[in-house]
Amino acid sequence: MGYTTMGFVAGVLLAAKGNVVLAPLWAFLSSSLWITGTMSFAAVPEVAVRAPVATIVLMTIAVNFRYAFYGFSMLERWKNIPVLQKAYLILMLTDENYALETASQTMKRGLHLKYCTVISALNHSYWVLGVTVGAFVVCLLGMAIDPDVIRARTNGMEFAMVALFLVIFTDQIRSFVSHEK
Repeated sequence: MGYTTMGFVAGVLLAAKGNVVLAPLWAFLSSSLWITGTMSFAAVPEVAVRAPVATIVLMTIAVNFRYAFYGFSMLERWKNIPVLQKAYLILMLTDENYALETASQTMKRGLHLKYCTVISALNHSYWVLGVTVGAFVVCLLGMAIDPDVIRARTNGMEFAMVALFLVIFTDQIRSFVSHEK
């Protein structure tokens, strides 16, 4: 549910503040390429000012650099698998996917690879759905409500990602403290 709801917020922001034509199409295409929520949120202002593609590419590399370290730790698990499957798993290696894939107690290699691929595909589809629906809803609302009003009402939504991380962090602390007792 986290991917869908956070994706919805990213789609709303893209459509309301990204200043793009055919926002649902942009949302679908960008979410298909940027699975990471951080990049989807960070790209909105860049898209709105029509930043050069090179700027967005460099920002994407900088924002997602931490995933390279996740990938290094998965090299042994993903050894000798088909190139396309490995490429997909690497591209989908978000914080959430990494946590699920490393926590998996599945010992059989083939079953673990299927698990990783299915988890990645499901999470990716949830993200694409959320971002696309969010942009679509803003476009529909834009037909009935002044777009400036929509832009004003979406101020502060950028902090949804931070709020989600704070909730998860708080939950982890509570879980840790309850296990200690």
